[in-house]
Amino acid sequence: MDKKMKALAEERTGICQAFAKVRSTAEEKKIFPIEEKFASPEYLDLVRETDAKSEKMLKSWFQRDLDLCGPEHFSRENVFVWGGPTPSWGGSMAKDASLKAKKYFDVDNVMYVYGPINDEMLSIHRSCGKVICHLGRNCRTAGAAMASDPEEAEMLSRMSLKYPNVVGGVVDDMSGNYGFNYSQREYRAIYESLHKHNPKLELYGVVYSWELDGKSREVRAIADFIDHVILWFWKKTDLMEMDLAVERCRAMFPGKPIMLGIFMFDYGIACLPNSVETMKYHLEKARRYLAAGRIHDIVILGDREIEKCPKAARYIKTFLKKEFAASCNFTLD
Repeated sequence: MDKKMKALAEERTGICQAFAKVRSTAEEKKIFPIEEKFASPEYLDLVRETDAKSEKMLKSWFQRDLDLCGPEHFSRENVFVWGGPTPSWGGSMAKDASLKAKKYFDVDNVMYVYGPINDEMLSIHRSCGKVICHLGRNCRTAGAAMASDPEEAEMLSRMSLKYPNVVGGVVDDMSGNYGFNYSQREYRAIYESLHKHNPKLELYGVVYSWELDGKSREVRAIADFIDHVILWFWKKTDLMEMDLAVERCRAMFPGKPIMLGIFMFDYGIACLPNSVETMKYHLEKARRYLAAGRIHDIVILGDREIEKCPKAARYIKTFLKKEFAASCNFTLD
């Protein structure tokens, strides 16, 4: 996470509130210069301190954003595979389902979803570089989630001290379930519980590209309870607006890292495997966003899709093999 940009974004909120007070006072005194050619000395005295703070904040943001860039290629550090035991969507109840995908794609990191959080499952995932665990009841295999989501989040926080490769928890369809299955209070409780015993853990929240426009109110309502955004494109046709969606996501979650979700199967419109051309476009765009500092990592969904989408899976496997090799080719001056 770029903590400097996150801090600047938080500072912006205070500055905007200060500007609102300045305007209110100026309008009350009838000195707000919107219809005037020049601002009056009285108005300049009123706005000077707030404007100076805004200019300082903007200068830091502009420079940070212009300097921001990422690695040219994905590495084992920033690639995850999504998977776990589920009877849905043609899935498997095998406890090591996610590890099979990890082995197939030759990646280190797993987003372990659907199954329970306990010593058995976290021990199974000890061999992973980093592990992010499913929190909450949405899309969860029956009987896997605890009765209380905050209790489960706190348990994961405590267990992460025993299993240091656990780096966070993920709430699936987070914005889509706000106001429907979850309230702001519930998301806050999950967020605070996850950080209770291990403040280093991050809460990952799933957001879909169409929600950044069609459900922007809901997305903004949960923004404070997401440390790391996972941006998905539900329909393959939505990929035509990737640039706009990524920038909207960055605007709604300023300074927060973005993980790009990669579907092999088009669940949103065709209900068929994605073509190799679609995978090539999605992954190449992801690589360019990474290099430009627009995203930070990717997650491949998932273990059950390998058999369902063999051509797409093979393409991703080849793509990652080349990316990992390229990321290791350092040139010494």
